[in-house]
Amino acid sequence: MVASLSIAAVVAVAFLGWGLYRRFGSDRIAELNERRRPTSRIVSRGEFVDGNRHLAVALALTPSTFFYENSDMQASLDLQWVREIEYDTELATGLAVEGGRVLRLRCDSQTFEFVIPNDVVARWHMMLPPRRSMKPALDAPAAASELAAQGESAA
Repeated sequence: MVASLSIAAVVAVAFLGWGLYRRFGSDRIAELNERRRPTSRIVSRGEFVDGNRHLAVALALTPSTFFYENSDMQASLDLQWVREIEYDTELATGLAVEGGRVLRLRCDSQTFEFVIPNDVVARWHMMLPPRRSMKPALDAPAAASELAAQGESAA
């Protein structure tokens, strides 16, 4: 009986300790930002949007890499593989964002979305300006005329 109560007490203390550890997670993000600040053009807090999950992350930008990390993950995107950079007021799912703007980075096969607080959006916009894909898609009339021109040159 005493042993089972002791085990239950240890589990309860561990659970409360874990909750306290998670509560002070914002301090860890500030620590990550300070670690990246000397080598980065800009650092700030943000939220990584992954489906319905919004994860608080530290964002950092160097001349060649975009970093996003928190205590549970470290990730980065090489800017050479980012095809489009877009700032928007809505997520790709159509949900409006309050208190910030959406930074959307598109690579060849995946889109990454981050919510950036309003007070740093202008700085991010200046350091990482929007750009569209390097290869514009052909519209239907242009594609048809291009195919016709190829057909005439073959004949």
